[in-house]
Amino acid sequence: MKLLFTRMIRAAKLDLTFYDEIINDPTSQGHSVWVVALLAMATGYGMFSRAGGTAVNVGLAVTFFSWYVWAFTIYYAGNHVFGATPSRMDRKTVLRVMAFASAPGVLRVLGVIPNMSVIVFLGTSAWIILAGAIGIKKVYQLTHIGKALILCAATWIVVLFVQVFFMIMFFSVFGVG
Repeated sequence: MKLLFTRMIRAAKLDLTFYDEIINDPTSQGHSVWVVALLAMATGYGMFSRAGGTAVNVGLAVTFFSWYVWAFTIYYAGNHVFGATPSRMDRKTVLRVMAFASAPGVLRVLGVIPNMSVIVFLGTSAWIILAGAIGIKKVYQLTHIGKALILCAATWIVVLFVQVFFMIMFFSVFGVG
């Protein structure tokens, strides 16, 4: 457990050597799943002050699904935009990197503080996008972060629409609060 939290802190600190380690360590796949689970839980509980108990479950499910769509979209778009070195990159590598890049999202639990959820969500989203861009820069061995940043931000915006759609759908079915 200590190793998981150490990895999450290094990812949140935007430690460049950390992302190289994760790319080259397929055994960290299990920890990456835990990072996304913690992100989903933090997002769900962080939404409680705005939408009540239903938000915890809806936020958890939608966040987990949206994260996967985002990471897979980055993988798919990245292969078409940057090309891939087969020995260096595969789908699991991108998913692993994007999972650890989501580590700052555990701060979304601070959304339980009244009137803070939107600020916390926007701040952590920007941090996650930057961390993702650093990881994608490493995965695709890019010389500059600009292309990776554009890829991560553009795909995040697309997935934000998906996330909002599912939030509206779930809240209309299950009600808010």
